[in-house]
Amino acid sequence: MQSGEGRLDTMLTEFFGYVIDPDRGVRLFHWTHYMHIAFALIAIYVPLRFAEAIYRSPYEARVRHIAFIWLIVLEIIYHAHNWAAGEWSFPLHICSFAVIMCLGLLKTNSQRIFEFVFFFGVLGGFMALFVPFSYGFPYTNIRFYHFILIHMTIIMIPLYYYKAYGFRVTLRATYKTFVMVLLVAPVIYNINRLLSRFSQTSNINYWFISDIPEHVTAIFGDNYLIYIAVLLSLIYIAQMILYRVSNRVERRQDHVES
Repeated sequence: MQSGEGRLDTMLTEFFGYVIDPDRGVRLFHWTHYMHIAFALIAIYVPLRFAEAIYRSPYEARVRHIAFIWLIVLEIIYHAHNWAAGEWSFPLHICSFAVIMCLGLLKTNSQRIFEFVFFFGVLGGFMALFVPFSYGFPYTNIRFYHFILIHMTIIMIPLYYYKAYGFRVTLRATYKTFVMVLLVAPVIYNINRLLSRFSQTSNINYWFISDIPEHVTAIFGDNYLIYIAVLLSLIYIAQMILYRVSNRVERRQDHVES
């Protein structure tokens, strides 16, 4: 029987270690999946509900600074945890792109950056929580909670600027972001292939674009071209839906005010 100190050591190792246990991780249509969806909805509700109050506060700049530090810490934790376990880790995931864009937005308040991060952050973060793929880290591990927190944050920051600063995306910006995805995707594909040659522990698949992820192989089998076509089509459709919804909300608000 373990002593209290031994149990504490085991708990700390379980929490901070690189522990993979899919049976205790996020599974589709499991309570953990529904919990992630709930957090995605909370990440949408909170900035839309409280953004204007924060914007009017004398501490608004401080709140943005705290969010900036918070994002940096979360991103460092992610890569440090991987590197400590001997896993290759670079800020090349779509959500890492969103983190970098959010950092730039928080420091510059740039409408131009917002046009990209609105799609990368809101769509990337929401889809990551709505259809979670967190590599099988169990709920007793830091990465289970890190996954939730970082994706909630990249949703909340662009929505804060949408509500508080009144930033909007145009149809042109929607097309521009999708073209950026099309241009960057082949670069990421080749980076994945290059890194996979040197990785001794796992296959590198940033943007899930070099190989079909295991959790959807039952749908696509080994039909890679169909998978890529569906993936890019879903990205385009999701962008258009987000553009239409965000601008419809704006028009409805203008009608109410008039």
